[in-house]
Amino acid sequence: MKTLTLALLLLAGLTSSSFAQTKSVEDEKFVFLNNGATVGMIIKSVLKADQQRLKLTPEQLPKARQIITDATVKYNEGVKQMKKTGLNQKKLRVFAIEVETEKARNYKAILTPAQYAILQAQHRKMYPESKV
Repeated sequence: MKTLTLALLLLAGLTSSSFAQTKSVEDEKFVFLNNGATVGMIIKSVLKADQQRLKLTPEQLPKARQIITDATVKYNEGVKQMKKTGLNQKKLRVFAIEVETEKARNYKAILTPAQYAILQAQHRKMYPESKV
């Protein structure tokens, strides 16, 4: 019984610390917007758009939020690095395609075939050079 309680306490500690890390990441400024927009605001906006466009179910929302969070953070950090080493349109486009393609592939695991077909069609329209 003591080991179970200890395991639950440890798990609760891990969960709260990862939640705190997620919150601090979401409070960071988004690199391209000077209006005070944060990564969290971008995540919320993208999640809302995907929820409407893909008709996400309540069971899919937490997983979709994590996929969007990972992609947004990766994009934000990548652009920060590119700004240090030299940013141009071509590099930015290639990086955006890479991040969005990875996001689409990660979405495949949680979407129904019909939802994924909608996602693929929109992805091909935005990034025709991508291989999804």
